[in-house]
Amino acid sequence: MMTATYSPEDNKLRLYASSRLDAELYARVKTAGFKWAPRQDLFVAPMWTPGREDLLLELCGEIDDEDTNLVDRAEERSERFADYSASRTEDADRAQKAVAAIADGIPFGQPILIGHHSERRHRKDIERIDNGMRRAVKMWDTAKYWTDRADAAVRHAKYKERPDVRARRIKTLEADKRKQERRIAESQKFLKMWQREGLTRNLALAISNQDHITVYYTKEKYPASTYEGANTLWGGLDKGIINEQEAAVIAIRVHERSIAFVQRWLTHYENRIAYERAMLAEGGGTIADKTGPEKGGACRCWASPCEGWSYIQKVNKVSVTVLDNWNNGGANFTRTMPF
Repeated sequence: MMTATYSPEDNKLRLYASSRLDAELYARVKTAGFKWAPRQDLFVAPMWTPGREDLLLELCGEIDDEDTNLVDRAEERSERFADYSASRTEDADRAQKAVAAIADGIPFGQPILIGHHSERRHRKDIERIDNGMRRAVKMWDTAKYWTDRADAAVRHAKYKERPDVRARRIKTLEADKRKQERRIAESQKFLKMWQREGLTRNLALAISNQDHITVYYTKEKYPASTYEGANTLWGGLDKGIINEQEAAVIAIRVHERSIAFVQRWLTHYENRIAYERAMLAEGGGTIADKTGPEKGGACRCWASPCEGWSYIQKVNKVSVTVLDNWNNGGANFTRTMPF
């Protein structure tokens, strides 16, 4: 019995299994990028990918929403770290008490009596005191480390929920979304070229010179090939391994698969952007959203003086017009700055 979840807060996929996975399935899950989290008793992937989603759908049939949010998980980690800190503090106290017990058995200022029957025991006690104090100091340092980890876990989770951090995350996602849109547009462009009627060898060579597709040529599949190995689509045409029709079939198949694959990434980014925008709006938006720029006010932009402000002359939906003088004391002029 296995269940899968996805959390848009941290963009992670999780796999819950009620029993131990067999060796083959464990290898598949590990190869897909999932790691075992023993404290949470689950497998977690660092980010969403189409391949990981396909694997979870195959194993579980569906992917549910993650019940716990980022702050809740951070607080659980903080509690575990606090327990670690308490345990190390107890270890340090025990080590310190053990050192004190040994030291109490030695008179204050008593030197080592060379040749006396107590010399060996005295030296051994000094060694145990030294080792015990080192252990106590190490445990105290470790306790402080886990205390800092506990504080940082919650602080980091709350940091990621800040409106300004969320707004910057939206900008990053929008940039990733535009990148995928460009990949789809490029594949559609080449797809249209390869699907045109009257495709000639010279035209196929010209198209493949721009459309960089790698093909693995085998003698069994391509009898005209004199070797087996990878080469470009252009190389196959140039060497006569394939003709223009075969090149078109290969290229069309590659681009159709590419568009379908990239479309999944595009849909994923669109969904994440919608989620982040909804969460940002629910939190009241950024300070800039709450106090928009107004004529007569000021803002900071790349044209502003060092650590200074630019005075706003006009505001519209997508930009503001500010005063600028190249920061050299010359005559002022207006400059329009997009939000």
